[in-house]
Amino acid sequence: MNKAFFLDRDGTLNVDYNYVHKPGEWAWCDGAIRALHWMKEHQYKIIVVTNQSGIARRRYSEQDVQHLHRWVDKKLAQRDIYIDDWYYAPYHPEYDTHKEYSPKDRKPGTGMFEKAAAKHEIDFSRSYMAGDKITDLKPAIELDITPFFIRSRHEPNQDKQWLRDHNISTFNNIGQVINILKG
Repeated sequence: MNKAFFLDRDGTLNVDYNYVHKPGEWAWCDGAIRALHWMKEHQYKIIVVTNQSGIARRRYSEQDVQHLHRWVDKKLAQRDIYIDDWYYAPYHPEYDTHKEYSPKDRKPGTGMFEKAAAKHEIDFSRSYMAGDKITDLKPAIELDITPFFIRSRHEPNQDKQWLRDHNISTFNNIGQVINILKG
């Protein structure tokens, strides 16, 4: 069984400018490239799990998201870094236009995690999840994945008591998480 590092996308890997869907809108969060490199060196499967309600809201298409992810892959390959898989949930309960996707795929549902685990033979108990919203971390708690909270523009709207109740550490960026794991 493999260990994985599950990562939210917007606010964890890239700066969340709200509905990022074009290469020109992508800006790496501090420490993200270094963290990805460390994950690969330490043989983690790198799995991105991202809600993309902009698709359901018709702000952009699934093809736009897929194109952006291919572009990110090309940029990372230049640094000899590879994301093992990208999972995105285009579903949103208020804009239910993607009937082929299950609401369980949208975080806080566990669908994207379960699909990744089945495909990549992942042991959740040896894995991590980093995200900037509680909805990113609830699946981790449910699946016995160690979660990390990343500060972003969404922090003021997150339930700090929930984070304390679940003993979840808070970091300014994913690079800080890696510094702690290096120990």
